[in-house]
Amino acid sequence: MGISDSGRKNFVQRVLVALVGIPLVVGAVVAGGYVFTALVSGVAMVAAWEYGELMRRRGVVPAMPLLVLGAGVQVWATFLGGEPLQALGVVVLLTVLVAWSVELRGRPGSALLNTAAAVAGVAYVGGLLSAVVALRDMEVQQELPGALVLALLGAIWVGDSAAYGVGRRWGRRALAPRVSPKKTWEGAIACFLATTLVFWLCLRWWVPNFPAIEAVLLGAWIGIIGQLGDVAESQLKRDVGVKDSSSLLPGHGGMLDRIDSLLFAGAGMYLWFLLRGWLWA
Repeated sequence: MGISDSGRKNFVQRVLVALVGIPLVVGAVVAGGYVFTALVSGVAMVAAWEYGELMRRRGVVPAMPLLVLGAGVQVWATFLGGEPLQALGVVVLLTVLVAWSVELRGRPGSALLNTAAAVAGVAYVGGLLSAVVALRDMEVQQELPGALVLALLGAIWVGDSAAYGVGRRWGRRALAPRVSPKKTWEGAIACFLATTLVFWLCLRWWVPNFPAIEAVLLGAWIGIIGQLGDVAESQLKRDVGVKDSSSLLPGHGGMLDRIDSLLFAGAGMYLWFLLRGWLWA
């Protein structure tokens, strides 16, 4: 079966966006500091805006400036404070106070749902994404600056590609038919295996002192929880009846579509190291 004109155009768009986006992201990760934080903060703010637009389609009207700013501030608070959970607690508290105050002005929709959506959006996008900033500054012996984040991103990118290719070619059994009919078990298994392998290889090259068994287990954990993030965002879109969170990135959909796996995988990886520190402190 040949590739349609629309399919070919979509593929070209995806490649062009990747050719621009990947060097930009990799350069920012290696640079670290304010450069990387500014990039992550910008991504969080765009994704938070897309999340707010999805809520609007359900008749919920969160205060968009508060939602967008809160997600960005959460990332910067983590960079300056070094602890995502503490920063999230402060930012969420401020979001609740400001959101309720804004609702006193008699905004459209339900004050309860509007406030809940704003708080949830800040936590979902800003809170989870800020874990990636914490990972970038984690003190681990690395051959390459930002190796942990680069390994995470590389594993997710290759895993997503494996899921797409295998699922498209050999996928037969639906993974979550009510949420995302095109996702298959065959694609999910390919994603899991590819993510685990690539993450292990990246740590072997860039963090040679990292225990090999732990690298495999952590890669497997990322391969599972990252896909949960993908399905979770698909559920949001299914709930409001849209295919993409926006049309910002040609061939890729919206920013939220691009980071859905990263949100869960980055937070899951950070929690792994947090528990590791508690258990072996």
